[in-house]
Amino acid sequence: MTEEQSQAPTVQEAERYFPEHVQLDSTAAGSPSRALQEAMNYGARQSWRLVGVVQDPTSAGGVFLVWDAHGFFSG
Repeated sequence: MTEEQSQAPTVQEAERYFPEHVQLDSTAAGSPSRALQEAMNYGARQSWRLVGVVQDPTSAGGVFLVWDAHGFFSG
């Protein structure tokens, strides 16, 4: 096996990280900070670790929360 093949992520590793889209300018959730807090609380209840936040370039007011479901603190 070549070095490139041994470093390629497996299917299981690829599913470790996943994005959750949060729309911060939505009036349905109230304020943007409330929408963000609710999303973060949901992840915390799942024992996930937040590893990144990225602005969604395709929607105004949208962000992606990137979660690690199998990290140090996660199951």
